[in-house]
Order: sequence, then structure tokens, then C-alpha cells
Amino acid sequence: MYINLVINPGSTSTEISLFENEKEVKSARIVHPVEDLKKFDKIIEQFPYRSKVVKKQLSDWAISKGGLSAVVGRSGIHRKESGSYLINQKMVDDAREGKMKVEHAAILGCMLAKEVGDLFEIPAFIAHFVPDELPPVATISGIPQIKRRPVYHVQNIHPVAAVVASDLKKDLNKVNLVIAHLEGGMSITAFRGGKVVDSTSAFDEGPFTTERSGSLPGVPLVELCFSGKYTKGQILKLIRGEGGLTAYLGTNKMGEVEDRIEKGDSEASFYMEAMCYQIAKDIAAMATVLKGQVDAIILTGKILDSKRAVSWIKERVEFIAPVKTYPEQEALVLAKAGLRILTGMEKAREYN
Repeated sequence: MYINLVINPGSTSTEISLFENEKEVKSARIVHPVEDLKKFDKIIEQFPYRSKVVKKQLSDWAISKGGLSAVVGRSGIHRKESGSYLINQKMVDDAREGKMKVEHAAILGCMLAKEVGDLFEIPAFIAHFVPDELPPVATISGIPQIKRRPVYHVQNIHPVAAVVASDLKKDLNKVNLVIAHLEGGMSITAFRGGKVVDSTSAFDEGPFTTERSGSLPGVPLVELCFSGKYTKGQILKLIRGEGGLTAYLGTNKMGEVEDRIEKGDSEASFYMEAMCYQIAKDIAAMATVLKGQVDAIILTGKILDSKRAVSWIKERVEFIAPVKTYPEQEALVLAKAGLRILTGMEKAREYN
């Protein structure tokens, strides 16, 4: 039996899971408060903060040397082919030096996994997934100098699609789905022919989230950029990190928003419903990509913790197709990637 640790740093949280082969036996999700994340100008600067969180969790679980077979981190690298990579020093150095060109906590995945691997003297891997190439018509932005390159949660969307197809007793290549991954980063996708054929971009399109602005009116955004009140870095933070519910309500925690609503906070209720309203609009838009032929609408991600939010979304889109909820598959997918290498089913790629 192999015991693998999975480390999945997200925009507002760090998730840590312990697997015995393919069975998850322990898990923890540490949500990082807005006031903590605001201390860091760049994602890479969060490494010591998140490292401390990971080490504390391992200590709480009483994991010691010899208790782990391998550690698998979330990928933040750019490579044209999917696969699992052995984390080497060059990968960590590239992450530190900003060569991965991704301002997302995913770049910390290799660094956190490498640190744990060195500490416990075990191999450390990242599991890398390449998004599907979108049809040319879906890449048009409206300005020739800008090409749409939607970034979506491929490590969750595809596994969820496979589970849904099986539950619907349909061939994965023949099922039509709108799959909405909803949490700190959101991606709403149209899935057809076994692949994603369109998607909002989790970084700068779609609905606003707990901490991202989502799509913004173009002219007002340009005026804000040239108002002289903000630096480029500050604008980017408003788009990713300090936007959405964080900007309106001062928190990125859905549980806190729920508590405020329960206590009669009408402002909290209004902005959370507005977020769900925008999610529903983008789900409906993806239904048009599938020409209305939608077998099911799938909601997945941390938003499932809020029955209220799920209900608000469902009531707006269930006229299109049945709405189903599925838990995330990311941790299991990462654990399986590590297991395939340890059992010899797959050879780890070299990062160079």
C-alpha cells in the first residue's frame, strides 16, 4: 500500500489530503483570510505562509519520516503535453523567478511539494493537465490584438465529466454538459465530444467570485487604469485577489457570508445573490454553445457548501436541463497521478 500526500494550493485556501492508494483517509482545507493574503504583493511571496500551514497540518496528523510514500502538488508549469513530472530544483527556481508566468497559487504547488519531499525524504511530483484546445470561433475576442485563451479547472472538469457520463449511462464522447467549477476561481464550461469546447476564463472572465472580479465593463476599466489612482499591480489585485465578495463584503469566506445572511444582513444576501445571478447567466451562455442540447448542468467546487447559493443558481437555470451537484475530484486525480508513477504504470517526466 502506498500512502501519498496531496497538496493543492488554491486562490483562497490550501487543501491537504492523505491517500492510501486511491482512498482518501484524511483531508483538511485551510481558508486564508483576506487580511492575511493582503499582506503579499505577489503570489510567490505567500510561500512561507502556506508552508507553515502545511507543516502544521502534518504535525497535527502526527505524520513522521517513513509515514509517506510520495507527495503530489498542483501544477503551475506550462507544457504542451499532460503528464506527471518529478519536481526538481529547476522547477522550483523557475517558480521563484516568475518564469511560469502564472499569477496563481498553483505555482506554489511544486514548491510546497518539494519542501515536504525533502523533509520526509520521499519523491515529489506535480500532475500537469493541459486544457483542451478550443475551436477557432471560441478564441475571438473582438480586438484582433487580443486572443481569448480561457483558463479553466481542467483537473476537476474532466474527471467530473467522466463520472457524470457514467452516472447518466452515456458515452463520454456523446454527452453534452455545462460544467461549472465554482469557488475562489470559477470556470464555466461547455463540454461536448469528450472535451471542453468553450469556457469562461477563471482568471479574468465570467462571474465575480469570492475574490475575483470576473468580466468587467471595458471602458470603465480602462478609465480606472489611467486614472492615476492605481498602479498596474493594484489593478491586477482588484481583478484577482481583492475583487468580488472580498471587495463588496470584506471577506472571501462563504461560511462567513452565510452567517451574515442568517443574521439578517441584507447587503451580504444581495451580493451573494448577485454572484449567483452572474453564474447562472454564464451557464445559460454555455448552453447556447451546445445549441440547447444539454444533458445536464453540473455544479462542482466549494460553492456546494452553500445550499442557499446552489438553490439560487438552480432556480435560474433548471429550465435548460437537470441540475446536478458533484464533489470535486481534484485531490483524487492528483493522488492517482502519484500512484501511477509509484506502481510503474507511468514514468515521471523530466522538467528542463
